[in-house]
Amino acid sequence: MSANEDALQPGLSLEQGTQLLLSLSSMQSPIAHLPADASRNVIVVSSKPSATVADRLAEEGAELSAVAHIPISGAETEYEGPMWTCDPLVPDDLTGLSMRLSRAFEALGESGYLLVENLNVFLMYAAENRVVRFVDHLTELAEDHDITGIYTLVGDAVGEETCDRLRLSVDTEVDRR
Repeated sequence: MSANEDALQPGLSLEQGTQLLLSLSSMQSPIAHLPADASRNVIVVSSKPSATVADRLAEEGAELSAVAHIPISGAETEYEGPMWTCDPLVPDDLTGLSMRLSRAFEALGESGYLLVENLNVFLMYAAENRVVRFVDHLTELAEDHDITGIYTLVGDAVGEETCDRLRLSVDTEVDRR
């Protein structure tokens, strides 16, 4: 564990621009682990429907009109609400996701947060090497835009070797399993 291990406790926050790998159990919500000050300028990449993401973020006090959701799914989903969203991407379209995130970071115009809800989804559909390169690229892109990145995974479902490779791309890690 790192010095930032307690950074996700209520009332505390990560230093702006920090890139964090967060290991959770399969039953935990990554949204519940967002820093307390992550209520606006948040981009969420998730395989959950936009309405579910919006509901969970609202429970945590997020200002939905200042949140974006990039859905990862093979199916279209309906959402009508204040949160910005876009057409879903399939889980192996890492290039398309990178392009959308790059545009989203530019649109923020200031520092903010990125939550990638479950790296396991990408690891199921794309080759491990591609996912590791993607996370490395994404952490650099986030740092360049002063975006705090939180990359979650279900730790028990990912091999230690894969976790070791992902750790090389982040500043710190927290295990909350």
